[in-house]
Amino acid sequence: MRGPRPATVAACGLAAALLVGGCAPMGRQNTDGGVRQVQATGGPAAGGAGADDARATGGTLTAADRLLLVQLRQSALWEIPVGRAAARRGSQGATRVNLGQIANRHVRFDAVNRAMAAKLNVPLPNGPNAEQQSWMSEITGKSGTDYDKTAVARMRTEQGLLYARAAAVRASTRNTTMRQYAQQVETFLNGQLKLLEATGFVTVDTLPDPPTVTGAPPPGVPGRRASPAPAATSVLAGR
Repeated sequence: MRGPRPATVAACGLAAALLVGGCAPMGRQNTDGGVRQVQATGGPAAGGAGADDARATGGTLTAADRLLLVQLRQSALWEIPVGRAAARRGSQGATRVNLGQIANRHVRFDAVNRAMAAKLNVPLPNGPNAEQQSWMSEITGKSGTDYDKTAVARMRTEQGLLYARAAAVRASTRNTTMRQYAQQVETFLNGQLKLLEATGFVTVDTLPDPPTVTGAPPPGVPGRRASPAPAATSVLAGR
């Protein structure tokens, strides 16, 4: 199915976009993780380092760190209702069970994400973005196996992008609190990906294009099963 394959994956340039992107401040964090609206000020831009970054618990908090928290929130805001609907509407048992579990896991992790955002003073949105809203409408308009496949494909795209972003934050963040949290996020998202893939609806035509890389070796000899290289210890023994 080519329909749900998102052009946005290629547009993001996955590797290049992992540590960039932005979200306009939507409010200041309440202690319970909610958001209260505030007037825009003439302070530092959302993507730059400012006084708020310096005061963040655990060290400097970058724009990429804040964006991960925002995107996890938005992911929950559209995947919870879609997952709950799929638990009723899915044409296959695996779709109903697994997407229902995905919604429940989002509910639990949203509380974790809100607590972390409050700790780090990161404003969170209270609604999905425009593209996510269009996905919800698209999924709602489907039926039968098309419904299952579209819901799974859209969710799989979202979780895959978030997984890559969490890994980039884990590798680059200057904030020790965020570094530990990114590990939790990776574990959570890995579980979501497994549930989606277990539905049987994650197929080649629903996956994003692989990232463009340089320096990769050419393919090996067809039909050769043995490793083309000796064990690393045997190579190092002669040095």
